[in-house]
Amino acid sequence: MKEQDPKSELSPPMTTWHLVKLYWQSEQKKTAYFYLVTLLILTLFLVAMNVAVTYWYKYFWNAIQEYNKERVFQLVFVFIALAAVFVVTAVYKFYVQARFSIRWRAWLTEHVIDTWLNNKAYYYIENFDAYTDNPDQRIQEDVNLFVSLTTSLFLGVVDAVVTLCSFMTLLWILSGPLAIPLGSLGTLHISGYLVWIALIYSVVGTYITHKMGKKLIPLNFEQQKREADFRFNAVRIRANAENIALYQSQDKEKRGIVSVFHQVIDVTLRVINREKMLLYFTAGFNQISIIIPLLAALPMYFSKAIEIGGIQQISNAFAQVQSSLSFFVNAYTDLAQWRSVVMRLTTFMNKVREVENTYANSTEFKRKIHTNTSLVAKNLTLQTQTGHTLFSGLNMTFDANKKYVIKGPSGVGKSTFIKALAGIWPFATGTVSLPKNKTVMYLPQRSYFPQGTLREVLMYPDEKAVSDAHLCALLDDVGLPRLKRELNIMKNWSEILSLGEQQKVAFIRVILSQPDWVFLDESTSSLDKDNERRLYQLLQMRLPNCAIVSVAHRESVADYHDEVVCIQPEDIPI
Repeated sequence: MKEQDPKSELSPPMTTWHLVKLYWQSEQKKTAYFYLVTLLILTLFLVAMNVAVTYWYKYFWNAIQEYNKERVFQLVFVFIALAAVFVVTAVYKFYVQARFSIRWRAWLTEHVIDTWLNNKAYYYIENFDAYTDNPDQRIQEDVNLFVSLTTSLFLGVVDAVVTLCSFMTLLWILSGPLAIPLGSLGTLHISGYLVWIALIYSVVGTYITHKMGKKLIPLNFEQQKREADFRFNAVRIRANAENIALYQSQDKEKRGIVSVFHQVIDVTLRVINREKMLLYFTAGFNQISIIIPLLAALPMYFSKAIEIGGIQQISNAFAQVQSSLSFFVNAYTDLAQWRSVVMRLTTFMNKVREVENTYANSTEFKRKIHTNTSLVAKNLTLQTQTGHTLFSGLNMTFDANKKYVIKGPSGVGKSTFIKALAGIWPFATGTVSLPKNKTVMYLPQRSYFPQGTLREVLMYPDEKAVSDAHLCALLDDVGLPRLKRELNIMKNWSEILSLGEQQKVAFIRVILSQPDWVFLDESTSSLDKDNERRLYQLLQMRLPNCAIVSVAHRESVADYHDEVVCIQPEDIPI
């Protein structure tokens, strides 16, 4: 484990702003700003097109009112041209926005994955943290939602602001002053009265929408969590299908996953009910906004200050201003979802940083490199996660090219000792010194099998080139000749192979990796004595200079090692 970086303790927690600006300060920032400028130009052009269409409404309806057939057909062709340009621009904007979102998502996903896998944070979160749910969902779904919602909401705000500035000036000019007689007090003249009506109407609507919809933020947060929990339970059943079938516990699993699903339904119904209330208001709000400008413009029409085309232009301009001012109203559901997504991502990133500071950067346990040829554990004390001391003050030396077997009662911490040597057990104090320029491999009792072909499974985690003939020879050596024809076939090998066969595969990995040191944690526990002897003899023959350290309960394992090391609870220094 590396020494703690003092800066990591002082670094501020991840906030919304930090999350947003990550991409814009990355190595892709020039490309990102190019996409952004392009999107802004396209957005401005679309707003200009909307202004042009507003004037088209005026000229077209005036021509209708004047029964000017030639002018009407001319304006129809003008509209077709405007519509064609608008459609092409809108489609290109969609394409650019989609490409930009993909680039941002790809970069941010890789960044989050790097952060998650850095310093084994993924391991500490999964094993020692009880509060971070479903990192897979946060990486896959939340990053995607964050990018798409951030992009669409930002461009929506830009569109709303530009539209507001463009159409508010137009609406101010079109509406003129409103004269309100006050009797003996004279007459009140209100310039640009339609602008004030749109402003007041939108502010009131925004306030009511916020009051009605603010509970959507925690509800969306909870809904995403429940959906992820449901998906996790389904994956868990799939991963443990054989054990569940042997226990014949499918009814119990069904009750469990159905119970989780009912929680999904419950929170979804609460979201739907809240959105229904919000939709009642927003739908009514938008419908009423259609009639308001018409009613407001009628006095000017009846006084012959404007023609019917003027009413259409006022109606369209008012709708654009009102829509811009009501952006918060119409986008509230997306804003609530965006906020919940941001909360999930920032809490996840902060949790990763927290576990790194708590576990990965622990200064009480040190792993260092020395020039000696032996591996040395000095003054090593191990505890459980709950604080129970397994043993303390342990001093142990493993010389190169020798074979050791570690024994001790169950629960004394033999496997935990291997984890501490590997640097993944944070509840330890002391020092482990590793020989310089030597490779060390750690083999668990049950090996991990990635998704892939049998070749990829055999070579995991190495990626060097190995011939089919060599792999087939190793399959013969460990007693798996039936698999030679399936090297390039992709299957769920962890479910197909028995535990004993999986342990044979693990020995093939050791031989292919050619380590200088290998630690075997009950790595032959699922094999009979003949196969166990076969594998150890194969290991000693193929890797004669490899130091082997085995953890085992079976007495026969000691026959293949030079020394037996016993660990007892609260052991004295060896």
